[in-house]
Amino acid sequence: MSGFIEQRLLEKAAEGTQGGPTWATRQVGLSNGVVRRNASRSRPLYRYVILFNNLLDSDHAEVLAAFNATRGGAYGFRLRDPREHTAVDVAFATGTGASQTAQLAITYAWGPEQVVRPIRKPVAGVVIKANGVVLPGATVDTTTGIATFTAPAGHTVTWSGEFDVPVRFETDQLAWDYARAAQGLVLSTDIPLIEDLSA
Repeated sequence: MSGFIEQRLLEKAAEGTQGGPTWATRQVGLSNGVVRRNASRSRPLYRYVILFNNLLDSDHAEVLAAFNATRGGAYGFRLRDPREHTAVDVAFATGTGASQTAQLAITYAWGPEQVVRPIRKPVAGVVIKANGVVLPGATVDTTTGIATFTAPAGHTVTWSGEFDVPVRFETDQLAWDYARAAQGLVLSTDIPLIEDLSA
């Protein structure tokens, strides 16, 4: 059984977060010394490590509740990436002149290469524009990142707003350190999270 809980893990946890995008590259060394490289994924997979030792006992209680409610790694949830959680006038579609839907996304471009990252967990309040003009009646599903709008044909459609990363616990054990009882029970290890691509 798996699913997703549309709730953000306490933002204070994000203050001690380490992580970001990861890629998988297949490398094969040839006899002449050349290394052939092939990307195994078409987009980055985000991974994080939460440094819960920075939190108060009351925060640990929320982490424990989240960990048990998600059955460890069974259910996903939202995480605010402290480094990357805002988009400002990011292009993601071209208007057709009729009602249409499109996935919110961010494009990373460098030189001739680019990678498109779908944004599936936007926060309420996203603004949709066409050629810089706010589109009346445009809506965004905050559980999927799908925008619905009508934009003039050929106009560049952009979005602005905040977004979360869908993640899940990468471990099924939450360990506490009882040796520090005088200071309150604390997590003995940091907790790894991995982007939940099924959300």
